[in-house]
Amino acid sequence: MKKCPFCGEFLSDDSLQCKTCQKYLDGKVRVDERCECGNLMAKLTETTVEIKCRRCKRIHTIPLDLLAERYHYLLNHPPEAKESEED
Repeated sequence: MKKCPFCGEFLSDDSLQCKTCQKYLDGKVRVDERCECGNLMAKLTETTVEIKCRRCKRIHTIPLDLLAERYHYLLNHPPEAKESEED
């Protein structure tokens, strides 16, 4: 167990954000990306995109460098369109 340095709430050792004051414990500034319905889709930091699994609630961190590599690969290798079978 650890304490939130901002409000003193007890948190689990692997916590990234305080449930009481909603502040992040690692000091990174995050920007929320939300759907039109208000549902949180991702949090953007200076170097990563954080996506929270809706089922297990784990946070997956993806480096922006990795996203850039995949984006450029997709631009150079577009998926082939499947031919529809006509009767």
